[in-house]
Amino acid sequence: MTTSSSIEHEPQRRQPFAVRDAMSTTRMVTSVAVSLVVLVASSAIAWNGEVPDWEADLLRWMNDWPDWLEPIMWTLQQVGVLAGPLIGGLVIARVARRWEYLIPFLLLMPLKLFIEKAVLKQLVERQRPFVSIGPDITVRGPAFEGLSFPSGHATTAVAFGILVAAFLPPRWRPLPVLWAAAVCVARIYFGEHNVLDVVAGAALGTLFATVLWFTILNRWVEPDEEPGQ
Repeated sequence: MTTSSSIEHEPQRRQPFAVRDAMSTTRMVTSVAVSLVVLVASSAIAWNGEVPDWEADLLRWMNDWPDWLEPIMWTLQQVGVLAGPLIGGLVIARVARRWEYLIPFLLLMPLKLFIEKAVLKQLVERQRPFVSIGPDITVRGPAFEGLSFPSGHATTAVAFGILVAAFLPPRWRPLPVLWAAAVCVARIYFGEHNVLDVVAGAALGTLFATVLWFTILNRWVEPDEEPGQ
């Protein structure tokens, strides 16, 4: 027979997804500052549309990786499409039965579309590698021409990865972030983006996720209980 005292001291089961800790002001300011520095520096280098030799050499090296990697890279990079955060946010909200968890994932989409496409792509008019470097680049996708800076896939994947990490225990947080990094690598391997395109995209995604975590997810923190409580 279960007594009332044993029920009181029985630890509650943790929800499958929960905001594990709050982002501190110091961490937020540091992350935003670093992201802005990387974004500005990348934009300054890519400003005239040219690709420095070191960047072109690094792209060629990654672009020449073996063809058997293509289906793996293609699969990994699908999380960088615009619907990725929506689907991921729906899964987290549905499993946790807290539909407010979907809010930052929904806000990510208009932020990305406006800042990346309407602002940065118009300010830094850099072409895809097939044009900005040359036709020797192997393009494993449809993007032979068009504006390339910053990478939308990298922006979406990194922001999504960081937001997902907010709902995971610390030991699992590297997984979505590593997946986001793999998306960045895949975009270079596919010859669809120059190196600084994905670096800038990653910085922009980090900026978005940091602001959304600090302003929205901090409201729903459910810290782990200390042993014995």
